[in-house]
Amino acid sequence: MSHNKNKHPFLKMTALALGCMAVYNTYEYNKATSGNHNHREECRVYTGRFGDIYYKHYGSGSPVLLLHTLEPSANMSEWIAAATELGKSHSVYVIDLPGCGFSDKSTIDYSIYMYALAVNDFVKNRILRHHDTATGIHAAAISTSSAILICAALTAPKLYSGLSFINPQAMETTYCNPSTKPVFAKCIRAVYNTPVIGSFMYNLKYNRAAIMDRLSKVSGLEVAQKNELADSMYEAAHTGGYYGRFLLASIHGNLLNSDIAHMLAKLSTPILIVTGSADRQAKKALPAFDIDKENISSVILEDISAPQLECPDKLARILNSFFN
Repeated sequence: MSHNKNKHPFLKMTALALGCMAVYNTYEYNKATSGNHNHREECRVYTGRFGDIYYKHYGSGSPVLLLHTLEPSANMSEWIAAATELGKSHSVYVIDLPGCGFSDKSTIDYSIYMYALAVNDFVKNRILRHHDTATGIHAAAISTSSAILICAALTAPKLYSGLSFINPQAMETTYCNPSTKPVFAKCIRAVYNTPVIGSFMYNLKYNRAAIMDRLSKVSGLEVAQKNELADSMYEAAHTGGYYGRFLLASIHGNLLNSDIAHMLAKLSTPILIVTGSADRQAKKALPAFDIDKENISSVILEDISAPQLECPDKLARILNSFFN
């Protein structure tokens, strides 16, 4: 009997803790989605085998596809300023990747190959249906999304005439398959996939203060710009509920890692790499991309850490020169 009595306080404390987490989760969701910072009404929707993909379209001319960073708070707003400038001479498509922003956030394990298929579907079924081009499109990706474009171009090389990577991720950090630390990977995925505790941990990482703290490292942005971007990322991380945690679980479970070096060796598509000298990780990653290869060129922007945010017009001019 005494053994059962000892269980009651523990059960009560557990129930109280879970209740507090649930309240906090609801608070963060309501706070994050109370505005309309990302303007859903301005978006278009493509429905494919991986659900709805939201996108915006700018300008006219040869087609260009832009991919944001692959992480739960990222969304098409990263590219809007540069896309507006590129739209003066190109037909520019900016999308929210599956699991991000307004696009469907499925309760699945995400992988680079899945994203490559989703992007190729969008290119074939949406972009190329509106553009008659025999040479394929140009596409650009930021940081962790570079692997998506590499895999996409390797899977369907005729769809792409050129690829651009902005601050690509270091190869040694992307090649770590789930079997490297199987117990840890499975545990962290299991925790993030739980409704209350997983959502609570997700909200600790993607509350507005935490997002603002990460943006504080981008020294070239004004305070007003950081606040605007934080609002956009905060809303994007919580749009549709707490389901961004499934993408986060896949990231921490190493399911999105890939052997970029192996894929690059097989790729002959022209590639431009743009890095900011203030981003140490991106600068460190540059030599590994073998910039001496005939199909790879690079540009380093001094005193810049996030080109798409700090100097979007300059980045657009660099990309425009490569696209032409």
